[in-house]
Amino acid sequence: MIRQLMRLRWGLLIIALIIGLAFLINEDRLDTTQNSTSTATSNLPSTNATENVASEKKIPLVRLAWFTNIPREQDMFRVIEWFDLYIFHQGNEKDRELMAALGARGPILQYILFESIQAPDSCTGKPKVNQVAYLPGDYCMISEQHPDWFLLDTEGQRILVEDGETNLYLMDPGNSGWRSFFLDRIKKIQAEPNWDGVFLDNVPVTLAFREQSGHLPAAYPDDTSYQAAVQGFLKYLYESYFQPNKKLVFANLVSRKDDADWVNQLNYLDGAMHEGWAIDWPDGYRPVDAWEKQMALAEQTQEMGKTIVMVSQGNQDDGTLQNFAFASYLLIDHGNAFFRYANSNNYADVWLYENYMYDLGEPLGPRYQDGQAWRRDFTKGNVFVNPETHQVEINMK
Repeated sequence: MIRQLMRLRWGLLIIALIIGLAFLINEDRLDTTQNSTSTATSNLPSTNATENVASEKKIPLVRLAWFTNIPREQDMFRVIEWFDLYIFHQGNEKDRELMAALGARGPILQYILFESIQAPDSCTGKPKVNQVAYLPGDYCMISEQHPDWFLLDTEGQRILVEDGETNLYLMDPGNSGWRSFFLDRIKKIQAEPNWDGVFLDNVPVTLAFREQSGHLPAAYPDDTSYQAAVQGFLKYLYESYFQPNKKLVFANLVSRKDDADWVNQLNYLDGAMHEGWAIDWPDGYRPVDAWEKQMALAEQTQEMGKTIVMVSQGNQDDGTLQNFAFASYLLIDHGNAFFRYANSNNYADVWLYENYMYDLGEPLGPRYQDGQAWRRDFTKGNVFVNPETHQVEINMK
């Protein structure tokens, strides 16, 4: 183990020296770009992902979110320098400590599935640790001793969700026994020091996913009753543990019929993730009204004192789409927003773009309408986005 750690540290040192050399080589070019007036449609430097982006994040214009894989050894320093929010799994504690020692900025959250548990191949099989039923035998114990914890469909059957080769069963968010078990496991895994809180994945906002699958829960015949159960569960967790212990709780709010649906769930969260923000999943533009609703939602979330993590899905080499998503982020970031342009199939890859280096200074106020477009002024430039024509300008003085 000691030899492995030593090799890792030497490897990271060598990578740091290489990145530092790349920075020195490109420093003059980047400085010249930042001091010129540029637009995304003509003089804007390439927004293709690049390996030559400076290793030091000198300009805090963008705050990036990293999830859920530990960075590859060759990417460790770039992730530490550029990203400001981290989501890792249970079992990543040693790597998390190494990153913190190397200068990673927090917060660092622990990933946990919210709505389901895994059914392993056998009662002695080792389940995944990204859920609260992470001990061998957990699923069988719950299945035999607490069958009422499972969410049943209108035919009385447990609701199965297949995630690749993993079988997940939905749990009843309104069941007091299940809530108590969930909270007890959260307390155990969060007792390990240096976790700043948890990230709850797949927190359903409505019955949309269940309606699509054709398996509606018998206990919750409509969105109102289901939302009340989910919100009651979040309230129980927040007031029983997270709030009194000053721990963060973020959630990926899914199964939305309208983005406004998620506002009610924010009452008992510190932050929420929107995993298809500003551009259409996986690689297109949204209608103007949908784009505007998401912009307003991001602003409303921050006005409530909550954090929003905005993930825009696209292809790595689509610089035009990335620039549109990033400029949209610049329009509504009021200091409590994180951004990532990525693809759900490539979350382990580090995509950095030259427009992350632009120095626009401080915002002079909120965005405002300019014809069909929206504009925001900064002390050192401005941002212009037209959601109808998809024209983007990021101008620097």
